[in-house]
Amino acid sequence: MKIIFVIPDMSWLYDYKAQFPLGILYLSTALRQMEWNVEIFDTNIKSIYLIPEADVYAFSVVYNTYQDSVRLAQQLRKCRPNSLLIVGGVAPTVEAIGFGDFFDCLFIGESEDSIKLFCKDYKRKDVKIAYKQSQQTDISYLLPDRSILPDDYVRTGSIFTGDEIYCKGGSTSIMFSRGCPFSCIFCCSPKLYGKKIRFRNVQSIVDEIQSIIDVYGIRQFRIQDDTFTIKLSFLKQLTKELKKLNIYYRCSTRVDVISDEVVQMLYDSGCREIGIGVEAADDKILHLLKKNITVEQISKAIKIIRKYPIKVRCFFMMGYPFDTEDLMYKNIRFIEDNRLDNVVTCNLIPFPGTELYENRSDFGITSIKRDACMNFASHIKLAPNFLCDAMSEDEHIRIMKIFYDYMIGKDFIR
Repeated sequence: MKIIFVIPDMSWLYDYKAQFPLGILYLSTALRQMEWNVEIFDTNIKSIYLIPEADVYAFSVVYNTYQDSVRLAQQLRKCRPNSLLIVGGVAPTVEAIGFGDFFDCLFIGESEDSIKLFCKDYKRKDVKIAYKQSQQTDISYLLPDRSILPDDYVRTGSIFTGDEIYCKGGSTSIMFSRGCPFSCIFCCSPKLYGKKIRFRNVQSIVDEIQSIIDVYGIRQFRIQDDTFTIKLSFLKQLTKELKKLNIYYRCSTRVDVISDEVVQMLYDSGCREIGIGVEAADDKILHLLKKNITVEQISKAIKIIRKYPIKVRCFFMMGYPFDTEDLMYKNIRFIEDNRLDNVVTCNLIPFPGTELYENRSDFGITSIKRDACMNFASHIKLAPNFLCDAMSEDEHIRIMKIFYDYMIGKDFIR
């Protein structure tokens, strides 16, 4: 049996190959264990009408790719009428309504185990409309199948600020954990991975990194986890082993776990850049977002990181229903006062499955755009992703443009 994962339009990302979804690669491992042939087909490079024949075409859909995934599914239905179309990912997990109109089979939540059940059902010609695992995937020894990717999807350019290169060979992504115990009103990650953090076996992580070094010669890594620094005992064990591998990496962390001890361990094991989710340089907004941190905590964490030769990358959001001129200028002052090395800004989307979406009327949100895009770029039109009671769209754009123009001027948005 043959399955092809279809990659939809990813032009909203600055470099989509540098952020290729590991989830597809984990599923490929499971499918190969069931003796299926697995390929990817990238519609950013080739027309969907050039796609090879397959028994099954699969889509992993996030909110930003919904529209194009549906368009591609409709085209596949015409040119490959005898093949099954299946879909999974965050979008159908948090809001499955509507997907059944375009796809034969839906996967809800993590799917490394349920995809195996699908394979058995396919062989028996008894495929179900939907699959949902009864329990979360055991990720202890979970490994992605990078063999299905062309080299330039595995090996990308620098993932560090300023295109810094610490060693030759390129960079790639890796993940150490799943789950998030926090309750930020804009994030749907807990809906997919749960609120309990699960960590991979440290030796399995080491083996994966060593394999990447041996096969690809890559020693620079983008760690995709949001919260792998949260458990000190795991971090101590992991960084002790990473130190032996002579690698360099970029990671993200919450500010309330930053300490001299933590940053020292990260630096000694190869960390050269740390990302922090600031979201807004205003305590009232942070409280509304349920971040459970303060601006003072963020500044303190940055000062600790600054003791080491580690760059600081901060993530902000705008396009809130409570955006104001004052907030835009607070963000700018925070960036200047803390001399940030890099700033990444996202355009807020009230994702289905989040508190912001479920209680959108409480936040004055009247409608959400179906073609919403969370990224800012010079080729993407500046606009909020929804309409709200607090201000007209034109007024909202005027407010957002204050921060947007600053980001353009600093070359943080290209």
